[in-house]
Amino acid sequence: MCFACRTIRRDLTLGLAPVLPVSLCPLPGPLYSVLMGYKESPVDEVRRRGSGLVAALFRHFLTRHRRCVEHELSGPADLVLPVPSSARPGRAPLDRVLGSSAGLALALGHSSGSHPPLWCPSALVRTAEPVGHMRAHPGAFGVPDWAAPMVAQARVLLLDDTYVSGARSQSAVGALRLAGAARVLIVPLGRVIRPDKVAEHAAFLQRSRAGRAADRADRAEEPPCGRCVLAQAGAGAWTE
Repeated sequence: MCFACRTIRRDLTLGLAPVLPVSLCPLPGPLYSVLMGYKESPVDEVRRRGSGLVAALFRHFLTRHRRCVEHELSGPADLVLPVPSSARPGRAPLDRVLGSSAGLALALGHSSGSHPPLWCPSALVRTAEPVGHMRAHPGAFGVPDWAAPMVAQARVLLLDDTYVSGARSQSAVGALRLAGAARVLIVPLGRVIRPDKVAEHAAFLQRSRAGRAADRADRAEEPPCGRCVLAQAGAGAWTE
């Protein structure tokens, strides 16, 4: 088997990419309303306010948890992408919100003080193939030929607004891995859970709250912080 075929087979059999959610998003709840409203509300003011909140939450998280992100990526991010929309044509909602955010570039700046990573949403596109139900399907997304050198060997930070089953985000990860990305980390704004209906979600929410309390008690803890370790460890538990 040639090197290229061995590489493709290896990349297709890798486990789920790590997930560091900005916040857990119990459903129903106010955060879920914001995450739906900023892109779907028929009221302009609701979309504007929601978009501002989405941008502010990402900036705050990436500034405070930059070391955690770099720990999971084994270094500073080289490339930042939003997960393309599965159904909406044109720019992804997050691209419209974050693409013009000057504060995001500052938050994503390397801890060494060098230039921030490249924000290039067009380096990852939706294809005509369907996203798998509860399973990753790398063919659902693709990296254009012109972007392949940019993605190859890059540490990629993949941003999304919601993470439910993980099928869409992990499908995007598969496409990036096939294009040669060295590491990919998913940072969704809301990790959707149903503690009112799923016992595992209720237990995870309780552990996460305890982890956040421990994080507040020790601001000087080395990366990754207790909150991020807990969030990552549990985020993939129900997405395979």
